[in-house]
Amino acid sequence: MALERAETVTYIATAEAKDGEMRERIAEHRERRPQGWRTVEAPQMLTEAVEDALAGDGIVLIDCLTVYISNLLMNQGIASGERAKRAVDREMDQLVDVCRGGNGRVILVSNEVGMGIVPDNMLARTFRDVAGRANQKMAAAAAEVYLCVSGIPMKVK
Repeated sequence: MALERAETVTYIATAEAKDGEMRERIAEHRERRPQGWRTVEAPQMLTEAVEDALAGDGIVLIDCLTVYISNLLMNQGIASGERAKRAVDREMDQLVDVCRGGNGRVILVSNEVGMGIVPDNMLARTFRDVAGRANQKMAAAAAEVYLCVSGIPMKVK
């Protein structure tokens, strides 16, 4: 999708700089972003940030859903089992509702984490499962879905 020059873009970043390496990654991301974009940091409270951004009629770019899910699981101490699944399901239901109810367009970046081997520990398996369910829910609600492989976008839906 090409962006029209007059469109406003709100970039919602979900990463948290908890160590030096992550601070460097975030700094590189900031430098690559166009200067005219508004940046909102939302490592928690993503739904609220998206709702605020969608009050206008521009584009909201969320980067990234899987990082947000990791934050949700780790920061709220729900990194296992059914409790994690229910919490992420509730959050994704709210996010879908907010995205549908806003004025602007939403572009959501997420990672596909279920294409490899089954992880050997409960935390990694839980993350893979809830991220997969979240991706399915968001893809079902989306008008278009793309999978990028080696930098090449392939239209899925």
